[in-house]
Amino acid sequence: MNNLFSKTVLYVCFALSMLSCEEKEAELEIPGENNSGGIETPVSAIPQEYTGTWYAEHNQGPLSKNWEEKTFQGEQGWKEFRTLVITRDGKNAVEYTTKIMNVLDEVKQYSYKISGTLTYHSSPSTITFHAQRGKMRVFINKYAGYKESDISLKDLENYKTVLAHAQATTYTTSQNFLTAKRLDGGMEISARYLKADGSSGIPGDGGNANPYSVPPASGTYVQMGNHYYPTVKIGKLEWMSVNYAGPGGIKNTEKPQYGTFLKHADLEQLQIPAGWRIPTKKDFLDLLDSQGIEFNEVWGTTDGSDLESKKRLGYLMATTGWLKRDGFANNRSGFNAVPGNLMVSNGNPHGEGTNCLLWTSEIDEEGNPVSFRLIQLPSDTYASFGASVTGFNPPHIPLRLVKDL
Repeated sequence: MNNLFSKTVLYVCFALSMLSCEEKEAELEIPGENNSGGIETPVSAIPQEYTGTWYAEHNQGPLSKNWEEKTFQGEQGWKEFRTLVITRDGKNAVEYTTKIMNVLDEVKQYSYKISGTLTYHSSPSTITFHAQRGKMRVFINKYAGYKESDISLKDLENYKTVLAHAQATTYTTSQNFLTAKRLDGGMEISARYLKADGSSGIPGDGGNANPYSVPPASGTYVQMGNHYYPTVKIGKLEWMSVNYAGPGGIKNTEKPQYGTFLKHADLEQLQIPAGWRIPTKKDFLDLLDSQGIEFNEVWGTTDGSDLESKKRLGYLMATTGWLKRDGFANNRSGFNAVPGNLMVSNGNPHGEGTNCLLWTSEIDEEGNPVSFRLIQLPSDTYASFGASVTGFNPPHIPLRLVKDL
């Protein structure tokens, strides 16, 4: 596991600015100053899916528990020990870290609890922890117990932890994780955290306010968990006219219309209502055929350069969200395809605004799951099917359900 620790001032302040205090530390008299007033730092609200207690994947549980129990968890080397308590309003956030230093036969175990605020930026999704005040405990092998003191404000004023490209899962029945690129000077180090309670903490929801918490005022719908998804009848099929937005997977919190992005393995965890199913390739071909769109089986695509085909694909496309302004996206069918592209746990793939991807139930000859794709390029607009290779950093793709009429 990559070292997740920042090269922060905490790690140099005790080695440099406090060298004069080393002799006192040996006697468990650790200097500090009363900093109850703290430092003024910026703050902003944090999307719900990130809130909770997160600890480094290789740790034996959260460091917050060790702090409460007055015990120590950590080891020497580059492996990091860190726990983040991320709050919804960005206030009263906490970061726990540890380190070990040896001086001859003396082993010093440092444990830090730093309180502060959080700020969030959506593009790319970045969470920054700003230190306000903190405490330090030192356990020394030559003495019983530990000594606790305040961390001086001057050693905290430049302390921050930055998690860029942050993505969090929101499962309700399995372990959740948060991945990010932690900024360490000019470097980006991959970080992965587990959620202490293992779930989203939001009963029946994936971490966002539920946009489908009540049945639509008119029209048909399907209930899935505590979500009521509007549906539309097209040809001989009834389709969800919005993307699945329940628990699991990852989300674009700024654009809830994209729903929940699921990796293929997540589909097995879904409780699909009776009579409904994950669409087959034939279901999508019937959808295209219902709009008079010809699919070339030999080439595996519609004719992206044919003007009439492009216009008819516009019948399936949401009226907003697409980058190309050719006037064809009118959602005449009611299918309401949105260009959310795909998401991954580690990275930021291009394609939002031009690509609508939806899972099918199909598996290709090489065992790769297949997705339906509606692609809008500067010159062409076409529909096709494509395999999504699973394994390391698998793609997360939206989902619609379908039912025979």
